Amino acid sequence: MNVGMYLQLAIRFLDGTHSFHGSGDGGQAEWPPSPLRLFQALLDAAASGHRTELPTGLPDLFQFIGNVVPEIIAPVGYVCNSIRVAVPNNDLDVWAVAVAKGMQSGKQPSELKAMKAIQPVRAIATGSNHSGLVSYLYKLPETERWSVSHIASEFGKLARSITHLGWGIDMVAADADVITAAQAAALPGERWVVTQSGGVALRVPTAGTLDDLIRKHQAFLNRLSDAGFSPVPPLREFAVRHYRRTTDPEPRPCCVFTILKPDASGNRAFSTPRRTAHVAAWIRHAVAQVCESAGWDDFLPFVHGHNSNGSMPNTAANSSQRFQYLPLPTINSHLQRVESIRRVMVAAPVGFQDRIDFLRRRLLGHELKWENQVIGLLNLQPGKDWVRDQYLRPATTWSTVTPVILDGFNDHNPKKTDKLLRKALANARIVSPLEFDYQPFGFRAGVEPVREFCRPQKLKGSMVHVKLQFQHPIPGPITIGAGRHRGFGLFAAE
Repeated sequence: MNVGMYLQLAIRFLDGTHSFHGSGDGGQAEWPPSPLRLFQALLDAAASGHRTELPTGLPDLFQFIGNVVPEIIAPVGYVCNSIRVAVPNNDLDVWAVAVAKGMQSGKQPSELKAMKAIQPVRAIATGSNHSGLVSYLYKLPETERWSVSHIASEFGKLARSITHLGWGIDMVAADADVITAAQAAALPGERWVVTQSGGVALRVPTAGTLDDLIRKHQAFLNRLSDAGFSPVPPLREFAVRHYRRTTDPEPRPCCVFTILKPDASGNRAFSTPRRTAHVAAWIRHAVAQVCESAGWDDFLPFVHGHNSNGSMPNTAANSSQRFQYLPLPTINSHLQRVESIRRVMVAAPVGFQDRIDFLRRRLLGHELKWENQVIGLLNLQPGKDWVRDQYLRPATTWSTVTPVILDGFNDHNPKKTDKLLRKALANARIVSPLEFDYQPFGFRAGVEPVREFCRPQKLKGSMVHVKLQFQHPIPGPITIGAGRHRGFGLFAAE
C-alpha cells in the first residue's frame, strides 16, 4: 500500500435543504454525523437480502474500518430551530399483550402518541462544497493486505447501496474511493479531527461493534415468540471520541478545586468583586509552594509570570508559558445568576497536561493562607459539575463574570476601547469573534459593575465588561486582558 493513501467514504444529502435529523447523546443536535452512523448504514447495505450472515469477505472489511477512527470533512452545519411532532411512544407492546389475552386495552394504537422535539442540522453550502458532501477519511496503513483497487471496489459497492443515514427521512447517496493525501487535503469543507478534550462527542465503532450489531439484529428478528415480546437490547460495543475543527482553538488543560472551610466542615465562599484578586493570589502562592519544592527550572516565569529580576512584559509570547489562576464565581443553575466564589481553577497552556496532573495530585488538601492564617482547604472537584462546565463547555456566546482590565486607558473613547480590546484578544490568542460588545455593567444577572471590583496591584488600566460572539462554538476557559492570569477578564458561556 502506498504511503499517504486514504479510503474516502462520502455521503451527499439528497433533499434540497441538505438537512440531517440525527441527535447525539443527551438529545442534542449532532454534527457532523457520527462515524458509527456511517458504519451502521454500510452494514445495512451489506446485509440487504441476507438475514443470517454477511457474504464472505465482508466481515474483514468491516473489522478494518472498525479499528480506524476517521477524519471528517463536512460543510458548515447550521442548527435549526426545534420543532415538535407527534410520534408513537413505544407503548404498542402493552396494547398487544392485552389484545393477545383477549382483553380490551385502555387505549387504541392511534391514541398512543407522544410529542417529540426535533432539531435538524442544515449543511450550509460554502465555496466549492455546494452539494452538502460529507467525507470520512480512513488512513490506509502501508502493510494493508488488500489492494487499492479491491478496497475501492468493495466499499464502492457497499456505499452505492446506502439509502439513508440515521433517520429514514435523511435520504443520501454515497460512494467510496481511495485517494492520496494531497487529494484529501484539497477536499472542501471544515476538517474535524480527534482531540483529547472538548469538542463534539461522536460515537465511533470499535473492534466489537460488528458482532454486537449482528447480535442486536438477531434479537430483533426473534423479538416475537410464543412467550411474548422480548425487547431488543441496545448497542453496547462502541466508543465515544471528541472531534474538533482544525480551525478551533485546542482546549487548555486545567484542574478545578472547591474551597473548603479550614476544618473541612463545608464550602467557603468569597465575594466576587472584593475577593477575586485575593483568591487568585492565595492559589498562586499554594501553587508556588508545591512547584518550587519540585525544583522546576522555569519555576519563576511559569508560576509567577516574571523572571529573576521581576520584570516581564504582558505579551502573547510570554503568556504561552504560564499558569492562570482563576477564581470561579458560582453560576446558579436555576436563576442563571452569578454569585460568590466557591471554586478555583488553575489552567496551563496547551501541551502542559503533565503540569496540571502534577498540581491535581499535590494541591489536594493543600491549605490556603492569608497573612499566616489558614483561610481554607483545597478539595478536588470530583465528577460532573454544572458550574465548572459553564467555564469550559463549547459555546458561541461568552460574557465576562469579572471585568477585563485593558492594557491602557480608554479615556471613554469607543475607538480606543475597540483597539485595546482587539489587542487583548490577540495577546490571549483568541480567534477574532464575529462581534463583541462592552459596557461598564455586567451582561448577566449578579455581575457587579466594574467600579465595585478591587483590582490586583500594579494593574491600572481601564476595566470593561465584554460579550463575545463567535461563528462556531469554542471551548473555555476564556480570559483576556492584563489580569487574565489573576482572575480578571474571565468569561462564562451563555
